[in-house]
Amino acid sequence: MKTYWPDYYKDFRCKADRCLHTCCASWTICIDDDSLARFNKEPEISSKIEDGSFILKEGDRCPFLRDDNLCEMIIKHGEDYICDICREHPRYYNTFPDHIEAGIGLVCEEACRLALERRSAFELISDDGTVMTLPSYLQLIFDGKGSLTNRLAEISGGRRSGSKLRAEIFAQMEVMDPLWNELLGKIIASPVSGEDEDKVISENEQCLTNFAAYLLYRYKGAGRFASESVYLLADLIFNGCDVFESARLFSGEVEYSDINIDDALETFV
Repeated sequence: MKTYWPDYYKDFRCKADRCLHTCCASWTICIDDDSLARFNKEPEISSKIEDGSFILKEGDRCPFLRDDNLCEMIIKHGEDYICDICREHPRYYNTFPDHIEAGIGLVCEEACRLALERRSAFELISDDGTVMTLPSYLQLIFDGKGSLTNRLAEISGGRRSGSKLRAEIFAQMEVMDPLWNELLGKIIASPVSGEDEDKVISENEQCLTNFAAYLLYRYKGAGRFASESVYLLADLIFNGCDVFESARLFSGEVEYSDINIDDALETFV
């Protein structure tokens, strides 16, 4: 089957030691069976594995993550040697009967930059150069008439929660990073007005359009979820959080918890 990627994927390169939010810390790294069998033949590696995962060291860092934030395993054995999850992150795949739609998650700061800073709609391109027609909900968010707030209303059916209620809903989910709940607490304590949300969205329209498009693509037209998520980012930006950091935090908290993303998609339908 053909696999289609947003066209910006071709420019993705891991920032490695230049990354401010390494994916080699604060995550449980589950090792696939083939890699585990390979690692178990190497005492220097197998001694750092327990119950199919790497034993994290101080600061919840991978035992192979050096102080300079480079991977000891890659340096010694090459990139092909690492386990699947380390090689694939932050890529994701949605499989359909006749094709696969893939992308890179915004929890990665470099993926977030590539996805949000572009100035035009992305194309979906396969390895052989075939271009897939964008589904109608992506065409609408990119090319629909009026402001982004008008397009969000169209994809969400006109439904929109207030900032306090929205923040309370997300705050009830599984906590991955205490900073996230601290930021949501600010919104709950001092709700952002609809006027201020709309102003923030207008001032960050291109980035937030791209953010909405990313969610619509990854979650197959989940319009209400995408719309509420854009407004949540607007609330975070209003409270002083950078647009890219807001999107990265959102992705890490909501998308990278199976419980949280399921709850969010079920709540905002």
